[in-house]
Amino acid sequence: MFVIKIASWSIVIGFVLSDTCISIFAEDPKGSRSLLNGQDLTGWDGDPRFWRVEQGELIGETTEANKAEKNTFLIFRGGEFGDFDLSFKYQVEGFNSGIQYRSKEVGKWSISGYQSDFEGRNHKVEDSLVDRFSGMFFEEQGRMFMGQRGQAVIVRSNAEKPKKPRIDVIGSVGDPIELEKVIKRDGWNEMRVVARGFAFCHFINGRAMSFALDEDAAMRSSSGLIAFQLHSGPPMRIKVKDLVIRELGQ
Repeated sequence: MFVIKIASWSIVIGFVLSDTCISIFAEDPKGSRSLLNGQDLTGWDGDPRFWRVEQGELIGETTEANKAEKNTFLIFRGGEFGDFDLSFKYQVEGFNSGIQYRSKEVGKWSISGYQSDFEGRNHKVEDSLVDRFSGMFFEEQGRMFMGQRGQAVIVRSNAEKPKKPRIDVIGSVGDPIELEKVIKRDGWNEMRVVARGFAFCHFINGRAMSFALDEDAAMRSSSGLIAFQLHSGPPMRIKVKDLVIRELGQ
């Protein structure tokens, strides 16, 4: 359960909106399945220069000697997903990553679509490095920044500039600085993404990071691919394990 604060009142999100966005995991819920076998990249497709499996963990890594010239993705080839409740554990060092969902392939190991971001501390504020984007609502190679961490938003169409939608901030799921404190820098974090209809919730370590309703009928997506991103730029590494998805309405 979490609270979206709107103006001077609050909407408690929990069982009230369970049919719209939030589903509650029971132990070993019926219909859930793992998307990683912990042994190799079976079922996944990405540039072998960057992706591997070690000790049961999916690893994506770029280095100074082995750079990604543009954003590159590891794509799940076992089908597309629409409404779902997905979770996984991650660690990230160096730069920026994210999980793509309801996405489409637009080139060799290139993806466009919804993303829940996760990153290291890459942005300098005074003398400190901060994480600005983990948990935000983003669209890769599309409408880009649609909901920052802490925001509850409605995305509306812009006929004149389709990739520049109108973003109405309708409330807050928490202070973004306080929400950053939930993220572990020296251990595993759990990310959870819930997509139902055109309502989307991103969580890290059990805390809601962003909430979005996508009312942009011309640009939104009802189903698509799942993929992980490695960002071009500075060297980086991600580790992922325990990737489980439950399709809703099953």
